[in-house]
Amino acid sequence: MKNSRKDMTSLEHTKLLEQNPEWVAMMAEKQRKRQEIETYYLKLAEPIFKDLESVGVFVKSIGNLGAEEESHKKAVPVLMKHLFIYYDDWLNSGIARALGRIKATEHWDILVDMFCKTDRSIHPEFKDGLACALFDTVTKKTLPEYISLLRDKRHGESRILMVGKLRRSKQPEIIALVDELFEDPDLRTEIGSWKRFKGRKICGCLSNENTRQSY
Repeated sequence: MKNSRKDMTSLEHTKLLEQNPEWVAMMAEKQRKRQEIETYYLKLAEPIFKDLESVGVFVKSIGNLGAEEESHKKAVPVLMKHLFIYYDDWLNSGIARALGRIKATEHWDILVDMFCKTDRSIHPEFKDGLACALFDTVTKKTLPEYISLLRDKRHGESRILMVGKLRRSKQPEIIALVDELFEDPDLRTEIGSWKRFKGRKICGCLSNENTRQSY
C-alpha cells in the first residue's frame, strides 16, 4: 500500500497537486507569464521574420535557424543586418547564436568586434550569444585570435562558453594553454570539471602528478 510521496508515480503526484487550488492558480499564472513573454518576443522579432521570408527562409523562431545549415545560409545577410539593431538582450543573443549555428565564418571579424565592444555588465545575454557565435565559427586560421580572446580577462564569464573548444585538443601548446587558463578564476570551475583536471589544485598542482591524463 502506498503511504508516502516517494511511492507515488509522477502522474499520481500531479493529480494530487491538481486538487490544490493554490497550486492550480500558481501554474496558471506561470503559463500566463510564459505566453506573455512568447508573444512579446514574437512581436519584437516581426521585422526579422519579414526580412527572412523575403529571402525564402520561413521559421517560427530565431532558435530554429541553423537546423538546416545549407538552406539557412540565405538568412545570414538578414541576420547580420538585424544584429546591428538592438532589440533586446535575449533576442540579439538569439541572432548571434543563429549566425554561429549557420557557420557564418565570413563575418568572423565583425562578430569579434561586436564581442569586444559589448559590455557584459550591461548586456550579459548578448555578450554570451556572441561568445557562442565565435565558438561555432572559429577556424584554424582564426584560432590564434580566439585564443587571445580567451586570455583576455575583460571578457569575463562569457569565455566559459568558448573555452570548451580547446577541451579535446592533444596539441602540446593547447594543453599548456588550458593549464594556464585553469588559473583564471572565471574559467577554473568549467575547466576543473574536465576529466584530466579532477583532483587538480589551484596554482598548477595535482594531488597526484602521476594521475595526469592527456586529451
